[in-house]
This record gives sequence, structure tokens and C-alpha cells, in this order.
Amino acid sequence: MTNNISEIYKFGTEWRNSVHFQVDLVGNYFFSAMINYESKLHGRERENCTVHIFRSSMQDGDISIYARGTLQAETHHLGFNSFQKYKFDKNDGALVVTGNSQKMGGNYTVRIVPNGVEPSFL
Repeated sequence: MTNNISEIYKFGTEWRNSVHFQVDLVGNYFFSAMINYESKLHGRERENCTVHIFRSSMQDGDISIYARGTLQAETHHLGFNSFQKYKFDKNDGALVVTGNSQKMGGNYTVRIVPNGVEPSFL
């Protein structure tokens, strides 16, 4: 978990002063991002989604991607925590989440890149 927190910190440092990348009073991140989801079961999928990364309390390090388009909670993992591995990719500023589950048919990778669009639930 400690390494995940470090990777989230690097990601936040990269994007903190970007347009529509919101950081609240306790340090949580809230933004819109291009989500690139790759899994054996669904192949490669892309969707613009609202993302919330928790930076305080017992949820520190948890990530919530809000369902949109092809990315739905019934078919995809959209909530991440210490069971997954996070890595900041300084080449494109992505936060990369990797994991393995039956739901996704094995290994999966989720790349989260803020897109500068105002977060929305529509």
C-alpha cells in the first residue's frame, strides 16, 4: 500500500495545477480523465470518466472511476485499492492500475490520464 500512496503522490504532483484537476481541503483529487482499460475479457476500451482519488482517512489510496459508456460496474472493476498495484508513468502522466481477477478474465490494466475537461456525472 505504501508504494501505491507514493505513486498517487507523484501523479497528483504532476497534475495539481492543471485545468479542472480539483484538490479539496483534505487533499482528495477529483477530475475527468481518459480511461484506457485493457483486459483479456473485453480487450481495449476507452472512455472519458470522472475520477475520485481519496487522499485522507482510512480510504487513502482508494480510486473510484464513475461508470460511463462501456465502462460499467457490472462488467468492469471501477473501484481500486491496496489489492491492485499503482504506478505513475512520467512519460504521459498516467496513473496505471494493474490487477488480476476472474471478472476481467485475468490480468487487466487501467491507464488514467486527466483530460482537462470539467468533471461531470452526465
